[in-house]
Amino acid sequence: MPIVQISAGSQRSVALDSKGAAWGWGAFKTAYPSLQDTLPAELCFTDKTEIGHRRYAQPYAQMLNPGTPFHFIADGSNHILGACGTGALLACRPVIAPDHGAAHQKVQAIPQGIRQLATMHTVNLALLNNGSVWSWGFNHQGQLGRPAQPAQNDVAELKGLPAIASLACGSAHALAMDQSGNIWSWGANQAGQLGHGTLKSSNQPTKVALPEPVTYIAAGDTHSMALDAAGQLWAWGANNHGQTGSADGAFFTEPVKIQLDFPIRQIDGGQFYTAALTEQGEIFAWGWNGLGQIGLSQPHSSPQAVQIAGLPPVTRLAAGAGHVLASDDTTIFAWGDNRSAACGRAAQDTVILTPNPIHLA
Repeated sequence: MPIVQISAGSQRSVALDSKGAAWGWGAFKTAYPSLQDTLPAELCFTDKTEIGHRRYAQPYAQMLNPGTPFHFIADGSNHILGACGTGALLACRPVIAPDHGAAHQKVQAIPQGIRQLATMHTVNLALLNNGSVWSWGFNHQGQLGRPAQPAQNDVAELKGLPAIASLACGSAHALAMDQSGNIWSWGANQAGQLGHGTLKSSNQPTKVALPEPVTYIAAGDTHSMALDAAGQLWAWGANNHGQTGSADGAFFTEPVKIQLDFPIRQIDGGQFYTAALTEQGEIFAWGWNGLGQIGLSQPHSSPQAVQIAGLPPVTRLAAGAGHVLASDDTTIFAWGDNRSAACGRAAQDTVILTPNPIHLA
């Protein structure tokens, strides 16, 4: 079944096929009929897929949504978002029953017409077909992009933004690219990831100064990236492991030009690293390699792009906190952090250096 979307989170992987079936593996609990349907933090078992409090490791892809096709997905820290063809938006818990999929609840007050979903650690975003952006979650660093109390979690539209074309989220900051190619950012800014020239967090979306309109945006945990119309890569924010692709400076509060030797089609970031998909279908990565996510056999960091070996030409890419997903539209490949089986191998293999092929059932 053709793969149309992949999403990598902190401990999980999710994929969407062309029939709207969402598949998940990694930190998912299997809900058996004889057990109460609880969250992973509430039980401790000795089952090999349940490796202690707050961590579960299911290496086999399981369907989240039987009978309820999704159009878009996004893996969040506590749940997986799925936008249905009916217009409903579901928040699926990482608890899957073999017969009826993931436990879920409907997210209220979201208008119909969702075009993209994006998640931070405590905040969720939805982009609608009309270009409006809606947010909900916790706002302790301005991640909602609107004035709100720290514990505010109601769904509401962000005001003051032009029509938006795409979104990207880090751990606690967000980027929005408008339909004219301008970037707007808000949220946490302790490493300059907002690109405003300061280290001050903001709950107000503010334009990022770039010399050219951009065509693509992406965010890692605490760094940000953009491709302009000429294919030039720009990056800003944390650079303590070379994750921006520059060897100069521990962080950048404004965009800096990054020189690469290959044209980029797609880019994404995780915790202290970046992965890029070239026009030829190759994957390169740079930054932190503590869990093998940039493909080096030794756990040292590198600001220089390293090609990931063992992949066929691929068409899509998704970077999680410590693991990477790539797909050639039929098979998904995963490497990096596998402590929760997010790479589709038993969690005893804690680090996967060579891309592991994953076939959906």
